[in-house]
Amino acid sequence: MDQIVIEGSRAGACWRIQDCHSCTHSSHGCGWCPYSSTCVPTTNLLKPISDAHICPLKAERFELRTKALGCGCSTTTLLSVVVTVFATIAALALIGLISYVLLSANEAFGTGTWNGVEIEVKDDGTRDERQWRRSNAVTSFFRRTALKTTKESEQEQVTERSRLLG
Repeated sequence: MDQIVIEGSRAGACWRIQDCHSCTHSSHGCGWCPYSSTCVPTTNLLKPISDAHICPLKAERFELRTKALGCGCSTTTLLSVVVTVFATIAALALIGLISYVLLSANEAFGTGTWNGVEIEVKDDGTRDERQWRRSNAVTSFFRRTALKTTKESEQEQVTERSRLLG
């Protein structure tokens, strides 16, 4: 019985408040329903999920504002942000997983690995070992960018290489 009286006095205290800021910052623990301009007793921004009749108008149920995020953020806004963040994380994880599977499939069924060691046996029997890495879009971009920053043109570099090779 005491619980009902306390709750009733809390509701009365909230309903007397006429503006959002005063409502959300009151010591009674109230929330603001913006469409009906009503202050209702609640301290939890997620209360509309469990209580369909938290606000006088059913359409404004998820537009409830509380002290936690102020008058500018409703339950809808909060839930939208949370869902967007988790959806973005899930999408990035899915893209990473797909990339990993495709790279693994390439090594197993495609053109092979992306890097390795090349051993060249010379005429005198000595071995020359060097690391190699297959170029991709990223390395090709940086290689082209590096070529543009040098003073020589690409044709001059090719010609110089051709002279050295033979």
